Amino acid sequence: MKLVLTKCMLSIFMFSALFPAFATIKSANVSIEIPGKKAYSKNYLLELQPDGAMRLTVPVCEIPRGAKKLYVRSGKFSAMKGDSGYFIIPSLGYGNMGLFKHDNGRKVYDMQMSFWGVKSPQGCFVAIAKGLNLEAKLIEEVKDGKHSLIVRYDIDKIDFDPYEDLVVDFYELDKDATYVDMAKKYRSYQIGKWGLVPLRERIKNNPTLKYTVESPFVRIKMATNKRPKGLTDANSPEWDKIEHELDIFHTFDSFMDIMRKLKAAGVGQADICFVGWQTGGFDGYFPDLFPVEERLGGEEKMREAVRLGKSLGYHMTTHINNHNMYKRAKRWSLADVSKNRKGQPRTYVYWPGGQAYHTCFQTICDRFIDSDIARLKDMGMNAPQHVDVTSAIRPTPCCDPLHPNNRKEMACHQIRLGEKYRKHFGGFTSEAGYDHVAKVLDYALYTSSLYLNEIKNDKPFKLSLTEHEVLPLWQIVYHGIILSNPDWMTIDAHIKPKGHKYRLKLIECGGRPTFYWTKYKRQSDIDAVAEAYREYLPMRHLQYEFIDRHERLDKDVFLTGYSDGSVVVVNYSNKPYNYADTLVNARDYKLFSPTK
Repeated sequence: MKLVLTKCMLSIFMFSALFPAFATIKSANVSIEIPGKKAYSKNYLLELQPDGAMRLTVPVCEIPRGAKKLYVRSGKFSAMKGDSGYFIIPSLGYGNMGLFKHDNGRKVYDMQMSFWGVKSPQGCFVAIAKGLNLEAKLIEEVKDGKHSLIVRYDIDKIDFDPYEDLVVDFYELDKDATYVDMAKKYRSYQIGKWGLVPLRERIKNNPTLKYTVESPFVRIKMATNKRPKGLTDANSPEWDKIEHELDIFHTFDSFMDIMRKLKAAGVGQADICFVGWQTGGFDGYFPDLFPVEERLGGEEKMREAVRLGKSLGYHMTTHINNHNMYKRAKRWSLADVSKNRKGQPRTYVYWPGGQAYHTCFQTICDRFIDSDIARLKDMGMNAPQHVDVTSAIRPTPCCDPLHPNNRKEMACHQIRLGEKYRKHFGGFTSEAGYDHVAKVLDYALYTSSLYLNEIKNDKPFKLSLTEHEVLPLWQIVYHGIILSNPDWMTIDAHIKPKGHKYRLKLIECGGRPTFYWTKYKRQSDIDAVAEAYREYLPMRHLQYEFIDRHERLDKDVFLTGYSDGSVVVVNYSNKPYNYADTLVNARDYKLFSPTK
């Protein structure tokens, strides 16, 4: 019998090959805002990829010049009020999970990582932005109970023609999958994209990094410019109008006293960081690092402090900033500052050093950093270099014709800086965990500022549609690869009493003990560092493992599971919880080692 394929049958066959039965996301809607014109809208068919993804591609040639915003929508990323499930939003300051419980609302979120997800009665899906990802933001929109998660690309903020095709890969996960599986899918992608190597492997040839993994981070702020009376907002132009007066918290002599006390209290290992040591103190006159602030004791005293710290068994580093430039700096040059499309210098915010300007990281890389590194090495620094801001915001483009860089190119220069720090100091650390520098980042000072925003409770926080709880989303992606402290408020967690939420959250998220806000004036502050060190000793081996499980066992009880089979149960409740025939005390945690 001869089989004859009609045109209709052939069309059905080709459609089935393109969209297999399991692929329920087959198209996405793309709309583009163009000022003065009617919004453009088109449904794009998705293309099956070898890894099972359904890919949306919007070529550069289909993004018209003059476009302002581009939106990507999928019906699968929607749900109705009362539906089971959640959105997953990688937001730094507002939480990561949005429940389907609102009537109306709208909130735009910066993306700390380039993925988002949904679990609803329609299924479980995760999307990963793989082209123009640095230009994307997420919008959770609720209208009459319908919740939608929309991706917005700020084309008007690129400042250049779009530099690559817009690419989003959609993955449908098993029906029982959770946010853990979404984060693990993204982790797999990041490992493949950047060639990320787990800490367990990297420490084999890097004893400095091994020491860092197994030590708390102790940051000691020494000085800053004094805030004048009546200046209630630190971000104020008044900083440029006043005579700066240094507010000294510690000299190098008192810095040395702190280290002696830490050693006497039993802190055997620590990365110790000088903060606010350079002229002008904290947020002083960058890009200048030298001379060392004389009012703190000057360079010779700082060298003495470095020698003492190393003799006590500590590793030493400094807090520096490659992102900000101030006019009061000796190395200030308008030619090195990032420019906007009009050729104007890009202003950042006001800090104690005055008006801060965005640097162009190409100029920092090419004209400043090598001499700074040589000077810091000569000072004796031997711990991973901590650099403010770099991973706290998306990179900013520069339109200066001498050093033009789009956002992706600027990220490459930031990675170049990280590579230099790794080469000379064994590692590179920064803050907030924006992952465009994941390739070179070794530690993030915090990966959430939700608890801080909860305390502030300002209008943007009140408008947020996400749950006000720190979820270890970032840690599920990067734990075992990049060290972290989970939240702004879990810094100094052990200053709080045993059982406090911040201390327990540090454990739940597999955090590295970190101290910064305290001034180390009281013996109790020193004792808190020692207590954190003692508690870290039996837990620090977990830093070499991925987080592969995270579950809510009860209303206030959470389980974090590691790739070696270890489980940590954290009990936030006021009564004991029974897990595996073992009681976990109220307001406490317990490590369950893998069974052999």
